[in-house]
Amino acid sequence: MNDPSKMKHDCSNQKECLQLLQAILDGEATQAQKEHFMKEHLDSCMPCYQNYHLEVAIRDLLKKKCTREAPQELIESIKKQIQQNLRA
Repeated sequence: MNDPSKMKHDCSNQKECLQLLQAILDGEATQAQKEHFMKEHLDSCMPCYQNYHLEVAIRDLLKKKCTREAPQELIESIKKQIQQNLRA
């Protein structure tokens, strides 16, 4: 990660970035999309950097706490709350 003080603190494409981030973590993004987002965008965009780590932490927690796959409605509820927080 670059120096946090030099990262932008507002993302003009937050909704699209969140969708791409989820596609990356779900294994649905192309390798080119993943490389660009992970190597270039996350190093310069603090909101997306934070969202990435939040999403990874949530997924890791769900994996640890659920002995089987997380209920889809729980996943959707968490995603909805994240999206609402992005709009705030």
